[in-house]
Amino acid sequence: MRTHLALLALLQATALFPQEVQSFRQHDMKKWGIPKGNYSGITHIEGSRYALVSDKQEADGWTEVSISFRPSGDIDEMRFVAHHFDTQTSGRARDSEGIAYVPGRGFFVSAEDDQQILELTEEGTPTGRRLSVPACFSTRNIFPNYGFEALTYNAGQGIFWTTTEQGLRDDVTTRTTYETPFPTLLRIQSFGTDLQPLRQYAYMTEKPATIRKPRVFAFGVSELLATADTTLIVMEREINIPKRYNRAQCNIRLFCVNPCTTKAIADTSLPLHRLDTTEFLHKRLLYAFSTGIRLFGKKNFANYEGMCLGPGTADGKQTILLIADSQNRAGNSLFRLKDYIKVLVITPGKE
Repeated sequence: MRTHLALLALLQATALFPQEVQSFRQHDMKKWGIPKGNYSGITHIEGSRYALVSDKQEADGWTEVSISFRPSGDIDEMRFVAHHFDTQTSGRARDSEGIAYVPGRGFFVSAEDDQQILELTEEGTPTGRRLSVPACFSTRNIFPNYGFEALTYNAGQGIFWTTTEQGLRDDVTTRTTYETPFPTLLRIQSFGTDLQPLRQYAYMTEKPATIRKPRVFAFGVSELLATADTTLIVMEREINIPKRYNRAQCNIRLFCVNPCTTKAIADTSLPLHRLDTTEFLHKRLLYAFSTGIRLFGKKNFANYEGMCLGPGTADGKQTILLIADSQNRAGNSLFRLKDYIKVLVITPGKE
């Protein structure tokens, strides 16, 4: 039986590796009347219903939008439905970063300021339940602003997945910066529907590409996405904003990994920098792209932080939605960031 399950996992691991990835242009959600925000997460609820979460929300909750799609898989229209905020938590923002919907139960939202993943009702009210986060992910063991960004849920398996943006203090010898351009080492943590931790897997990012001192630099994993099989898609994001903003870039790399084909971390007390590289998840590049600001040229900079599955197309392809954080449409009269949403269409392949 175990041999059969292992073989099945290996077959499933190739299910999303594409023959082709089609990328549609970025859509500015302002044209559809979507309120400006700091959108850091997105999840599908049912039908045309989607939930957004913002990392500058003043209260617990989520924003509901409706999205309709063209036959090609690209977005046809979006519509703002409602804010579902809990007024009782107003003024106690948690820096909400990731959101996952669990059918029949409600929402779970991860946050960096308290390193907690709380359950919310459809009305946005905390239920008092939360994922039982292992002690290694404590606020004392993360680098500032590099905690829980990612959150996803595999309904078929009944498994949550999360990780920190950069490695924990105990796991890496230093934080990854433009001056110390090392890969960061992460613990991808799973949880069951009983909200208890399951297994941890070791993940190594690529090296950052930034070589000059920037005005703003950010690097790490900003999102995870559980697919319909056992594949996880990991979003590696690198932001490099020079002093005068010209040639600012956001580089996005999406990798496929499959925890079913790699052993979980056997001794979770052992720092990751002491693990052999063979013990880290094998990853394969799915897609990569960049956005940026050019003084004379395109100005399409988008800091992508959220990701979820969209609908399947009539010809059997899978859509993925990416959402960007515009810092509440920050900018000036010359250039202003936009609340972008973007669609990728994946043609599944076989190996």
